[in-house]
Amino acid sequence: MAAEEKDTQSEQGGKKKSKLKLIIIILLLLVLLGGGGGAAYFLFLKPKPAQTGAQPAASAAQSEAPQGEKITQIGELYPMESFVVNLADPGGSRYLRVTLQLELTAVKGLKDEIDKRVPQIRDAIITILSSKRYEEINSAQGKMIMKQQIMRRINSLLAAGQIANVYVTEFVIQ
Repeated sequence: MAAEEKDTQSEQGGKKKSKLKLIIIILLLLVLLGGGGGAAYFLFLKPKPAQTGAQPAASAAQSEAPQGEKITQIGELYPMESFVVNLADPGGSRYLRVTLQLELTAVKGLKDEIDKRVPQIRDAIITILSSKRYEEINSAQGKMIMKQQIMRRINSLLAAGQIANVYVTEFVIQ
């Protein structure tokens, strides 16, 4: 009887050792598979971040340098005096102060014509600015729309040439 007990104890000890080995092997396989999957994700599947810093600027400069045609010269700038207007908000409690510079096309006599038409141009700009509400010009898109409206209105007044762009050099809302 003692011999039978030893056989059952050795079988149970063997089963415990084989189960322990099996669990360790399974755990090692899971760790290896998880590590391999993580490495594959980071190496192959992870989206590449957009380039930032000096490197993209250098590559952009290199790619645009041969074309050369995309880089245009800025025309002569015509500075305007500051405009101070009440905004069209309910209650009229807000005002806007804007300073503009007009980029002229290379047409002879355009600057002289603008000099003669400064009162008309200022009137047109004041009319456009005072018709705006805070919500319309608070965003970057609203400012771009405002600049386009000013440019179209000034160009409709000119006979000798056109305004190429309007630059806002000061913009204060209070």
